[in-house]
Amino acid sequence: MKTELTCTNTPINKAEATVCYQPRYTVDRSDKDTVVQVELPGVSKENLNLTVEDKELLLEGVVASKRPESWKTLHRESRDRTYQLRLRLGEHVDQAGIQASLAEGILTLTIPKTEATKPRQIKIK
Repeated sequence: MKTELTCTNTPINKAEATVCYQPRYTVDRSDKDTVVQVELPGVSKENLNLTVEDKELLLEGVVASKRPESWKTLHRESRDRTYQLRLRLGEHVDQAGIQASLAEGILTLTIPKTEATKPRQIKIK
């Protein structure tokens, strides 16, 4: 049985009127887990928030340039950016076992399946 993982484009925080971008991501499935790799260039661990709520994984990451408050911006080639992604988790996901790591702008999420849905060998008597 496949682990259902879909993206919904509804904003996570509707109260904020900021423009949010959906990051690119890939999904790879195996018998024991699903691995999602999300491209988040410029996002640090401190500016990344991951939560699981009601069978959905919510991701929010912010790229913010650090500059002294006394500086006045005359021209910028790049802007601060907010990434948001909402992934719906399937019924057969071990939510407590989800692991995340961030390296070189790539967030890797490992989403394990529950034991009941993993394939097993049946012995013939």
